[in-house]
Amino acid sequence: MMVNYPLSLPLPRLKEVSYKRQSNILRTEMGSGRARQRRRFLSVPTFMEATWRFRKDEAVAFEGFVDHGVQLTGWFLMDILTPKGVVKHQVRFFKDPLENFKPISALVWQYQAQVEVKEYKAASEEEAVNSTLAPQTLEQFVNGVENALSTYQEI
Repeated sequence: MMVNYPLSLPLPRLKEVSYKRQSNILRTEMGSGRARQRRRFLSVPTFMEATWRFRKDEAVAFEGFVDHGVQLTGWFLMDILTPKGVVKHQVRFFKDPLENFKPISALVWQYQAQVEVKEYKAASEEEAVNSTLAPQTLEQFVNGVENALSTYQEI
């Protein structure tokens, strides 16, 4: 069973989150000066730079979650922001958040870490088609093509 990020803790600060997807392109330079490119894998890891700010009681809970809940290296489920909205992803700490933390005030602590996102949920093939065809639906587009083909007349 997969551990969930505690609902009682705030998610990483949106202002300081950034994503970097591992390259998925294999490029082969040809003797002619041209190059061939191809996709290597269907899915590659994405890394998220994250910063959390916690009240001191939340900081204690976060440290417990890191050390004992996921034992620092385990995968867990956490909501992350995507263009599709906040979506639950399978993640793990790539860099220990307890290596880089500091007090902001007597009551607030800040933690920073790099988080590996196992499979970033980008737009599906269906979502890509639907957004490309908008405002029509795929069904309306197919019906339109079928209608055009059935009424096509040779001169």
